[in-house]
Amino acid sequence: MAMNHAFCPLCGAVITVDRSQEAMICPACGRPFISAQAVFADPKPVQPTATFSKKEFSTTPLSDLEIEYGVLRRYKGNNSYVILPDCIKEIGSNAFLAARNLRIAVLPDSITKIGAQAFSECRQLVKLRIPDTVILIGKGAFSGCKSLTEFTIPNGIQTVAGDTFWGCTALKSVQFPPSLRRIEANAFHGCTALVSAEVPAGTYIADGAFPVQTSITQI
Repeated sequence: MAMNHAFCPLCGAVITVDRSQEAMICPACGRPFISAQAVFADPKPVQPTATFSKKEFSTTPLSDLEIEYGVLRRYKGNNSYVILPDCIKEIGSNAFLAARNLRIAVLPDSITKIGAQAFSECRQLVKLRIPDTVILIGKGAFSGCKSLTEFTIPNGIQTVAGDTFWGCTALKSVQFPPSLRRIEANAFHGCTALVSAEVPAGTYIADGAFPVQTSITQI
């Protein structure tokens, strides 16, 4: 067996994946997924008997985090993956700005807000686990994340702010929540891989919110 530590592509849970199997069932969410779609955190196989838990895997040490009254002001580490602790209630503006090594970020259910440009220019970022407790995502929060290919907007979000995904050139798929009411100008500017989008009926879409070639369907 070729076992690797990874993140479930459906729920973002930290799991161990047998890469020799075509498909598996996530022990956290109970849903099947294709093994190749998991986001692997380490390239080297681990022993099948190795114990593995979210805590052991890497809840990010507090020494890497500048936290003020529950707000993460700045991530100071250089790891490829980050699992934030439950003591954080908000991701502040520019908190992960240009974190060059960041590939995977797992946010706890305690998070309610992601500030402006929080993950801007994280060019290696491929996977985020964002809980539905998040009700606000600031302007330009994920701008310049050129490796991001898919994104699920949390159920509590009503507005996709301007510039949120500016320059996310690899972004192919976005899942919009039924709660959505507004998509502001330039929200998906430069997202040239996003050829179509299904937006909840009645959502206001500002001019220039999407690239001109994007086919928009309201459902």
